[in-house]
Amino acid sequence: MFAAILGFCISADAQATAMIKFGNSYVNLSKKTVGGPVEPGDTLQIRVNFYVNKAYNSANSAGAMYRVRYLDSIPSNTTILPNSSLMLISNEGLVLNSYTLASDGDAGTYAATNTYGGYQIRMNLGSGAAAPTGTKYMDSANLQNAGTITGGSTTPLFSSGSIITTAFDVVVSGNYGDTITLGAGKIIYSLTSNGLTDTSLTATKYQILISPPTSLCANASSTNFAAESGGTFGSGVGLNRSTPPTFLIPGYTYLPNSGTAVTINDGYYAIVNNTSPTSDTYVNALRQPNCTGGTGTNACSNREFSGFWFIGGDHSGTTTAAGNAPPGATTSAGYMLVVNADLATSEAYRQVIGGLCPNTYYQFSVWVKNICPNCGIDINGKAEYTPGVLPNLTLVVDGLDRYSTGALDTLGWQQRGFVFLTGPAETSITISVRNNAPGGGGNDWALDDITLATCPPNITLTPDKPDTLCQGADDTVRFAISSYVSNYKYFQLQKSTDGGVTWVAPGLDTLGRAALDSVTPAFNSTLGLYVDTVTRYYRIQATDQTIIYRLIVGSTVANLSSTNCSFITSQPKTVFGVNCMIALPTTLVSFRGQVTDGQGQLFWTSANEVPGLSYSLERSDDGTHFSTIATIAATAVGVAGASYQYLDPTPVGAQTYYRINMTVQSFNRFSNLVLLSSSPLGFQVRSALNPFVDRISVELTAPVNGAATFTLLDLYGRVLRRERQAVSQGLNTLTLYGVGNLPPATYALLIQCNNQMTCEKLVKVNK
Repeated sequence: MFAAILGFCISADAQATAMIKFGNSYVNLSKKTVGGPVEPGDTLQIRVNFYVNKAYNSANSAGAMYRVRYLDSIPSNTTILPNSSLMLISNEGLVLNSYTLASDGDAGTYAATNTYGGYQIRMNLGSGAAAPTGTKYMDSANLQNAGTITGGSTTPLFSSGSIITTAFDVVVSGNYGDTITLGAGKIIYSLTSNGLTDTSLTATKYQILISPPTSLCANASSTNFAAESGGTFGSGVGLNRSTPPTFLIPGYTYLPNSGTAVTINDGYYAIVNNTSPTSDTYVNALRQPNCTGGTGTNACSNREFSGFWFIGGDHSGTTTAAGNAPPGATTSAGYMLVVNADLATSEAYRQVIGGLCPNTYYQFSVWVKNICPNCGIDINGKAEYTPGVLPNLTLVVDGLDRYSTGALDTLGWQQRGFVFLTGPAETSITISVRNNAPGGGGNDWALDDITLATCPPNITLTPDKPDTLCQGADDTVRFAISSYVSNYKYFQLQKSTDGGVTWVAPGLDTLGRAALDSVTPAFNSTLGLYVDTVTRYYRIQATDQTIIYRLIVGSTVANLSSTNCSFITSQPKTVFGVNCMIALPTTLVSFRGQVTDGQGQLFWTSANEVPGLSYSLERSDDGTHFSTIATIAATAVGVAGASYQYLDPTPVGAQTYYRINMTVQSFNRFSNLVLLSSSPLGFQVRSALNPFVDRISVELTAPVNGAATFTLLDLYGRVLRRERQAVSQGLNTLTLYGVGNLPPATYALLIQCNNQMTCEKLVKVNK
């Protein structure tokens, strides 16, 4: 892009030698360096730019554009910024000339309404330009006082021509959800000095959605719909990727980098794994204008254009501004898209994406890096060795501008993006990335990790353990849902009795609530998430032995039946049903454990042992999957009881569960669970039955053997019930009976254990 300026212009620089280039754009001045969506009250600068080569119109007068005038109108849902100016600016945005809005003696004017040609803004451009005059001064056919622009002579200069940019500022007056449509701005000129025939360059009427800012979700880990290896551009050995791109940038040329012999000039792009044309790995190699004495890896020739671009690798697999280190020529590494911006603003990436889910939030984001810290030039085309034109990209969905990256300085890789919602029946969209700043003296950038993915909900079993209950009892199935977005509110509970091979809806629970239902997520400002809980009570039938429950979540009822548009908990709920009506009189008077030298030591005392009884000790490190570690035969004589102990040879983990399966013939009975830990256990209420009907069940851990005191209060603080129950070190399940006659209301349950206290808010409901 600056090759001609520094004296090594090459034949591949077709864009800089193009006869004429034209584009238009806008910059959100309110978010110029931080980026974001356009919001009410933001100030936008509307720009039209064109490049004219000094060889253009050589049949009449080389480089000449006669009777040049710019006409435009104020975009919808905006108003002209009061006391502002009509401007001519450099491609870096520096003001070169400014004109008042009034119809006075300068070359620019604004009219709130105009019946001549439908334009509100007119600027006469070039040498000899003066104030528009005549009764139809906004009319495109009015040639009065329009000037002459000569490529290569009229400033700002670049390479073999001139880059001209017009600008004016507006304030967004629309509301969230409104659309701004740019006016059909035009550059009109003649190829002859008499102005008999006009040539027009017409701006694109870009549409901009006025929308509030959104936060990117931290867990956009679902299927990435972006092309090019999920937006990463793949990986491999060698500076250039062996396969060409699957997309074309309109008006640009794909040019594999091949060392210092061929450079990536304005209007070209490449897919490389290192921004060094020689695959150099020394990031501190010399660069212009300080190239004297550099040799080997320190030489300026290891940078693009012999001394300009950063030397660096791609971004995939990292989350920071540093990205990956530059790889050598024989190192396998990730690729990235490198773009040397065209002299006129234009689109840089486009993809049509199908197979999306209706009414679903998607995150569209990119990682982008300004790769040239010293590419800037002044209006006379002289190198200044500053960053120059800063990249500014617009992210577009279905032709509607949603987000601007803002001006990207040389700060390393930066992530920019937003979250949007598909329509009620929308399954296909088009995403694109538009270069919103002109090239010429900067605006060289790399793009990687393009993402279009959902922000999936997190579905957690709570508490995260199985239950072993008598057949005929009611079990609590509870899942917590949390999400960065608010519309994952429809759910479907399913159960399996064959180990997860088949799943069916469990029907109504014991309170008459359906398994297919919805919740209303509430925003938790502490977590920054929308959260809610699904709770159901299901009765264990006489034939149920092992039941698995899972929860499916979606943004619509229809999405629940689509594997691509719904989400299933990664940890289901397992329930073991046992026949408690069997005549197995043996009971455990106590079952407790302690950690001795890192090993679990278990103690139990029985009563009413029967002949042939054995105790199978089972261990689990997740509270779900148990395995037998020892089997001990009962030793009591007759129907007496006995005391036993066992030392587990395997060290205790962070959470290790034990239980005893008492077995005789085909009958069995499970004990309570004992929880031991390699770290000291504190007092903690792990779960409480909520809402409750006729009893309150609480699961808690106790650091030592002792007692827990329950105090049930109403909202006025009156004590309704107080009860003291023994607890053992580890996991305890305690039940407070006789509360079925309480009226439906909200109650407080104080639980005190070993001088520690906690409070649970519970809701009483009628069955």
